[in-house]
Amino acid sequence: MPEANAPSTGTLAALRRIWADTPHPNPLVDQTLARTYVLDTRDTPFTAAFTAAIFWITFLVLTGDKGTLVWAVLVHAMQLHMYFHLQREQPQGYGVEQAFVTRSRLETRMLFPGVVWALAPWLFFPSGSLPLILLMYFFISTMTSASAAALAQWWRSAVLFAVPGYLSLAARLLLEGGTLPTLMGCLALWQLIATLHHTRKQNRLLVRSIESGFENARLADALSRQLDHVAQLAAQRARIFAAANHDLRQPMHALAMFVASLSPRQPPQAQTLQFMQASVDALRTSVDALLDIAQADGEGSQVQLRPVPLAPLLQALHKRFAADAAAKKLRLRFRPTRAVALADARVLSRLLANLVDNAIKYTHGGTVLVTVRRARSEEGGDGWRIEVRDSGIGIADALREQVFEPFFQADNPGRDRSRGLGLGLSLVASMARMLHSHIALRSAPGRGSTFSLTLPAAQMAEAEAGAVRVEAVDGVSRRVLVLDDEAPVRQAMHALLSGWGHDVALAAHPHEAWQLPGEFDLLLGDLRLGGGLSGLAAAQALHAVGKVRQVVIFTGDTDSANRTEVELAGYPLLYKPADAQVLRALLAGGAAPA
Repeated sequence: MPEANAPSTGTLAALRRIWADTPHPNPLVDQTLARTYVLDTRDTPFTAAFTAAIFWITFLVLTGDKGTLVWAVLVHAMQLHMYFHLQREQPQGYGVEQAFVTRSRLETRMLFPGVVWALAPWLFFPSGSLPLILLMYFFISTMTSASAAALAQWWRSAVLFAVPGYLSLAARLLLEGGTLPTLMGCLALWQLIATLHHTRKQNRLLVRSIESGFENARLADALSRQLDHVAQLAAQRARIFAAANHDLRQPMHALAMFVASLSPRQPPQAQTLQFMQASVDALRTSVDALLDIAQADGEGSQVQLRPVPLAPLLQALHKRFAADAAAKKLRLRFRPTRAVALADARVLSRLLANLVDNAIKYTHGGTVLVTVRRARSEEGGDGWRIEVRDSGIGIADALREQVFEPFFQADNPGRDRSRGLGLGLSLVASMARMLHSHIALRSAPGRGSTFSLTLPAAQMAEAEAGAVRVEAVDGVSRRVLVLDDEAPVRQAMHALLSGWGHDVALAAHPHEAWQLPGEFDLLLGDLRLGGGLSGLAAAQALHAVGKVRQVVIFTGDTDSANRTEVELAGYPLLYKPADAQVLRALLAGGAAPA
């Protein structure tokens, strides 16, 4: 039996999908239909009364049947009731929650005029007169089909008006008997089906147009919000670059004055060199902030989440900031960990570097501690919470939201350039969102701060090396080849590296590098060389034939495609201007920073 009932059940379900009137997935559509029903049909009782009057007066004159008067009282009483009912309705007060119920209530009332028109063939049918039967058929079928078409967007109303009229007319014609009345009765049934079919198609088109209107409004609203967001970003970027312009020009001006004061006849004083170094550091801080902004903008949609072992990343951060912490007599501690998190290694490295740098800046004594603890991830699974704690000045409750805004710097009203542009925590928040996480903050004035983010845990067996290392040879002189088409860069690198005790060779063109004798432990190459040459291609060729054992690529171009290109080649990538301490740590065997 279940097998026998299955086809009939499926047929009924299909018929319900086609003909049933159900709540719309978007209740705003039902609300719109309910409101427009009242607004569009308030005046229809007048036109309907005029049509009905022509109908019953015509048959009263032609037949003299007193049933026409009975029907006239019924139809006009019904129309008067419909008129006052629609006038009392307040469509603006229809709520979304009960929109379908309200629409159903309004549309169901169309059954009354449908039944009244269905009574006409039984109250004054012109039996025996084919011309008058044809006239009645014309009146009722035309009125019914026209009304169904006018009510198409309200499917229930169209059905409740059309079905009684056509079925009543068909039944009375079949009861009349005779060839022509019987054919007309069958034609009325066919006309009912055709009217409902076309009305349903029209109903779906009209409802879809309402849906499209809401979708267009939603898209327009989304576009408006996106344009507002873009305008805000543009204004923010303008503020950032205006501030950066000021903070770049000031140390450049000071540096130019110091250089102009140098004389071949008198060696520079130690204080002058310290001031020059401070100016260079201020320049680097501003440029690094702009670099982070450019990379965050370029990589927001290109983050590659992979298993990242956190220990090498934290070790690289320790080497990078140990000197800064020591200069302020701070204890910089990184607790050992075997954690592996799902993240983008470069984005996470920059994020933590900003947090550690911020902690050192605002801590005047005590400890900066970086730890990794087990926690629940944002998705609810196993995760790791990375915390950066300090014993610094702390943050008041009223300022906790402001610290993540661009340019905000607690305890820096004088805009000390050595403290940066105030973009660090703003960038940290953006990078956390790129990793599908967020920054949590616990702090109290005078008691330090703890910034943390939680990332999903990953398996060590799947972890990929998040950073490429250069072979460690601490205390050993290395042969280093510098390949760069800019003469000042080559000379500066020669002075720096040779000062550290390395044997340095310089080349401006790949052919010069090929002609240099012997092999090199390390190639420091620019990504783009003069004349449109690819420094990466040259490095790959030199590496492939054993001319250089290892490669580090430098670039001043922040295009994210460069990062992908170098990553595919398997080389570390450093952005200019490179920090000398970072480069020194790299030569000593540290991981390439992001």
